[in-house]
Amino acid sequence: MAKPFNFITVLVLMTGCGVCSSASAQDPSYIRYQEPDFLTFTEIQKLAETSHQEKPLQSKIHTFFRTPIISNEAYYRGVQPHYPFDPVLGHCLRLVSWNIEKSIRMKVAITAFTSEEDYVKLLDLKKAPFLSRKRDSALRQREKLETADIIVLQEMEIGIKRSGYIHAARALAESLDMNYAYGAQYLEVDPVQLGLEKIFYEDGNTDTEATDYYTVAPNRYKGVFGSAVLSRYPIKKVEVFPLKTQPYDWYTSEKKKTTYLEKTRRFGSKTVFQNEITREIKVGGRHFFRVDLDVPHLPEGTLTIINIHLEIKCLPKERTEQIQEILSYIRHIQNPVILVGDFNAAWRDLSPTSIRRAAWRTLKDPTTWLSVIVGNTSPYGFTINFLRLTSNLTKNLFNPVAPHVPIIMPNHTKKMFTTIENFRFSDRRAFDFRGDKERSINNKQKMLANSNQRGRKGFKTSFSVTRPIAKFIGLYRLDWAFVKPYINDPNDTDAPYRFAPHFGEIFQDLNNSLDEKISDHHPLCVDLPFNEPSIKNIKRSKKQLALKTIAFPFKAVLWPFKKIIDVMH
Repeated sequence: MAKPFNFITVLVLMTGCGVCSSASAQDPSYIRYQEPDFLTFTEIQKLAETSHQEKPLQSKIHTFFRTPIISNEAYYRGVQPHYPFDPVLGHCLRLVSWNIEKSIRMKVAITAFTSEEDYVKLLDLKKAPFLSRKRDSALRQREKLETADIIVLQEMEIGIKRSGYIHAARALAESLDMNYAYGAQYLEVDPVQLGLEKIFYEDGNTDTEATDYYTVAPNRYKGVFGSAVLSRYPIKKVEVFPLKTQPYDWYTSEKKKTTYLEKTRRFGSKTVFQNEITREIKVGGRHFFRVDLDVPHLPEGTLTIINIHLEIKCLPKERTEQIQEILSYIRHIQNPVILVGDFNAAWRDLSPTSIRRAAWRTLKDPTTWLSVIVGNTSPYGFTINFLRLTSNLTKNLFNPVAPHVPIIMPNHTKKMFTTIENFRFSDRRAFDFRGDKERSINNKQKMLANSNQRGRKGFKTSFSVTRPIAKFIGLYRLDWAFVKPYINDPNDTDAPYRFAPHFGEIFQDLNNSLDEKISDHHPLCVDLPFNEPSIKNIKRSKKQLALKTIAFPFKAVLWPFKKIIDVMH
């Protein structure tokens, strides 16, 4: 549990971290509360019928997607940041990013954020037994979750039946007493969601129970799907609008008849991975979402959060184009920036497929022709192709930044990361790509290890289907954090580490230890020190952590005796 600050602690923070007196005084320039004009149920029904609407409704939709919800109510109640203290980094800013899968288990997520006692009740004893390292890790991660001063979220719903009509961002913000900003990405207009159409299966049957489930309450239905930023720092400015780069049309494409090949793919996904792919008709598009926060510990007094949720139903090159567009909008920001969220950095395209499209893409791929040439010109062609393809799969496994060797051993996700690494702001600053043994969560000295946890192979995965196969098929690293601190070279280990990412971690144990996971994504956490951290403290802390790890089995053995002694006292 996070310990509350006493008066002395607050006084030290205000002097040691350079908090000006105006930070504690309420600034009337902050928007207290605003929200867009939501569409009525009747208007949403019209969208389900056709995308061509009369000008008044078109204008309302245009304004809706460009008007964020902003709430600084927590600030006006006098709420202050936790300023978590790390023995290694000193006072720091702790940020968590999490895609909470359509907000379906939002109430359990709120429990994880707010109550250790209630969270412990949800742990599965088979997955996280008493005195196990996994249980210990899950509780440590939960504590860090609760002490985060900034929480970046994706797939947050407002007024949709499947998530209990919850206003997900507001519910979590109120439970944590935080300010929040919300940007809408889509309006859910699928006739099934609206209760206008029964659910038809491939065999022609309907699901009566599911139809009853989707009978909606018109007065509660808002149909909004989007992203949010929660903050204990006051919100200065919010900007949200749809991107120009929209590789997939969730309205027109989802309305098309499902092909035989797509039906087969969906059946396989449901049968093998227990991962159901359903139709999702939506209006809107992937967006640019910027939130400027008043952070007085920084020289500029401002921190910019860019909440990312890129398209999943497209090729990697199209996601790169989305990132390039977003970078063009933030080039002139002079203060620190955190680019974070769900990048959907997968090598596959999950949009509905067909035999024609699959054949065309195969024919256009130079790698296909290389395999044909090798197979027909060498007596060992099959072996060479098999080894080449297997080696490339191994190279790219959980590692989107693996080298890209065109045609021979391609990695099409690499370009997006190279684009971010090579990007420079107008003040010549860069995103931090450093990986230091002392500053990573698990002593990895490789690219991005400080901000994004690496595993034994590639990066720690942040997404899992319901039933992954062989512990690696169905796992992906989709969620990422990129920080612009005070450096000009993304890989310069001699540059300052003030407000640079440290100990980036994926909270797999927090999510996987539960009887039922909160989301198919795991939270991502990163700490950013307000002052230059001492490398001596970091090395000393690493040694202490190593000793604790070695001593853990002995601690577990002695634990029952300690409890008996405690009871006797």
